[in-house]
Amino acid sequence: MYGKGTKVSKYLVNHEKTYEARIKLGIGTDTLDIDGQIIKEINVDKAILTVENIKNTLKSFIGKQEQEPPIYSAIKVNGKKLYEYARQGQEIEIKPRQIEIYDIKLLKIDTEQNTFDISISCSKGTYIRSLARDIAKSLGTVGCISKLNRVKVRKF
Repeated sequence: MYGKGTKVSKYLVNHEKTYEARIKLGIGTDTLDIDGQIIKEINVDKAILTVENIKNTLKSFIGKQEQEPPIYSAIKVNGKKLYEYARQGQEIEIKPRQIEIYDIKLLKIDTEQNTFDISISCSKGTYIRSLARDIAKSLGTVGCISKLNRVKVRKF
């Protein structure tokens, strides 16, 4: 009913979105989410998981920036989707894309699980999995998405 190519699907793709996400620190995966293959594990220094530290880090992501999409995405390069290259174990150059983070807020920290929840308002084309990777890197560790919900598209 509202499949690919419909006015509704185009509307959802081409506008600002708001997500709520949980970032798990200390685990890096090939897909940048908790369901991927673990490629790196790091013990997380609990000093990283302070409200002040995380809020300051999140604040640094607000605005326009270049973002490298995840290899497990449907972006086409040379007529082939990136995830097809990834599944075949082929390396491909992924060009960064211009995105914008309008707002990002810390919702909750769980120091026992090494996670924190955030709310993100962003432009179309923003990959929240890539954002989680980049936030974790900025905090001096690795990380991935362990929960993700799109809660708003433009005014809906």
